[in-house]
Amino acid sequence: MKNYLFFFLIAGLLFGCKKEPVHINKITGKRLKISEQLPIDSVFFKTIQPYKDTLENKINTFLCYNPTTLTRKENPLESSLGNLYADICYEKANVIFHKKTSKNIDFALFNYGGIRTVVPKGDITVENIFKLMPFENKLVIVELSGKKTKALFDYLQKSKEAHPISHLKLQMTNNKLSSILINDIPFDPSKNYFVLTHDYLQHGGDHMDFFKEPVNLYDTEYKVRDAIIDYLKDTDTIKAKLDGRFIKIK
Repeated sequence: MKNYLFFFLIAGLLFGCKKEPVHINKITGKRLKISEQLPIDSVFFKTIQPYKDTLENKINTFLCYNPTTLTRKENPLESSLGNLYADICYEKANVIFHKKTSKNIDFALFNYGGIRTVVPKGDITVENIFKLMPFENKLVIVELSGKKTKALFDYLQKSKEAHPISHLKLQMTNNKLSSILINDIPFDPSKNYFVLTHDYLQHGGDHMDFFKEPVNLYDTEYKVRDAIIDYLKDTDTIKAKLDGRFIKIK
């Protein structure tokens, strides 16, 4: 990726100011050994320095304080980090969805593997959230039929992982879901539900095929990472906890 960025930057410097058409007739290349002996291109570094400074200032921006290290591996079916992640996304996306439709999101589901690292104890910066969510995934709301919503719960029953969920309370008994509450109301397979997720999963990522071809699809144009950053900007201290939203009885 860095090689491509370097190529486009150099191309822009060479051709960006020319008014007449430019045609590339030949492209050649050679292998360069990257080592400490490679001479520094002072012109190149001088050109990119302002962009580097801007990026570093942004990435080091303080957001809030975290009193304890948060990890996705806290419990087999639930984690305080996953709860926080799903609740933040629900809160931010529901405002957008309600403005567009005058309706509310029923619940949220994201993937366990989408949490890429821990949130460390101490001062949290934008860099921490980029490491947590390095992808460009956008929040989307899918309207699922009762049949597809049941397939979603079958997936959770089978996977037995701490997938981030919000506005759900699930109980597992003898390796089967024995209770499914959506906003404290039992799941009704005859109803459609508005489910918050992100675009990677909506396209069937992590084998979540039940999100594909929904009744309706609503795009928030809001990145998961940006939603978390925006929320933490307005937060003094992170409050994350286990609340029994997915438990195993026996």
